[in-house]
Amino acid sequence: MMAGFGRLSGWMRGERSPRQLFIAAAAVFLVFSAASSRTFPSVANLQSMGFQFPEMGLLGLGVMLSMVTGGIDLSMVAIADLAGLTAAEFFHPMAGGAPPGGSWSQVVVGVTVALAVGAGCGAVNGLLIGGLRIPPILATLATSELFGGLAIAWTGGQAIVGLPQRFLEIGNASPAGVPVPVVLFAVAAAATAVLLNWRRLGLLMTLVGANPVAAQFSGIRALSVLVGTYVASGLLAALAGVIIIARTASATPDYGQSYILLSVVIAVLAGVDPNGGFGTVTGVVLATLCLVMIQAGFIGLGFSQFLYEIAQGGILIAVLSFQAARQGRRQEPQRRRGPAPAPPRSEAV
Repeated sequence: MMAGFGRLSGWMRGERSPRQLFIAAAAVFLVFSAASSRTFPSVANLQSMGFQFPEMGLLGLGVMLSMVTGGIDLSMVAIADLAGLTAAEFFHPMAGGAPPGGSWSQVVVGVTVALAVGAGCGAVNGLLIGGLRIPPILATLATSELFGGLAIAWTGGQAIVGLPQRFLEIGNASPAGVPVPVVLFAVAAAATAVLLNWRRLGLLMTLVGANPVAAQFSGIRALSVLVGTYVASGLLAALAGVIIIARTASATPDYGQSYILLSVVIAVLAGVDPNGGFGTVTGVVLATLCLVMIQAGFIGLGFSQFLYEIAQGGILIAVLSFQAARQGRRQEPQRRRGPAPAPPRSEAV
């Protein structure tokens, strides 16, 4: 039975191709390069996009994983903020006695603490959704308020500064011209691809999202699958939080609230099925590139940030409308054929 599920999962993953997103990313780059030829294609601007790209992509990957199971994680930004604040609080008491640059061992421990917070928050989401059967949108909306409220109460709404210099290199260093956040994102994206495509949990996530009833009757424990999914999502959010506070050299309890919509737009634009059962890391990477280039292009042309947020909403509506229309076209032949005739009843002898 698992072999049959494996073939079904492979077919679903191979059904769609990121070819359209490749074309869209190239088109966006060419359009804004032509519109602002002096600033957009410059090395400085591309490197600036490289520093902004990873945190957005990590949040998009986390939302993608939750949507593969047929859910959604609206607490990603709150988890990122809480994990980042935890790391900052870990470093803050050391600022007086520690060397100005800090030590790499301190950096490793601080990042590990942040990742542990992200995993714990993800486990809470998974238990609420898989254990108590709370709809994902409601559960993660509630935990978003919970985690965000904890962060604000912990710090009193004040930013935490004075982080070690070595830790700040995570968000600002660019050895050989490649930003460190891009390297971290590449590692996280590769790990997510391995999880989704070559690990048992990824297969079970896909099956639970594609057909939860069939998954239940096949003996799949949905609770463990959902807890594992949201723990992975929380880890990605925590890594995004680490990059954010390292890049900005401060931790604030309400940073990046606009990223909530952005991460959902990235997942949907990447072709992730909102009903569950399909998602690709390549699609998320390309979708993030498209949105980062659109944002940089708007800034280069002098457009307002609010106009970019309007564009995000418009993109989300357009993609969802296109998906709904395509699904309707696929179901139309079945409606015309009508229901299948019932099999003949056999008489008892």
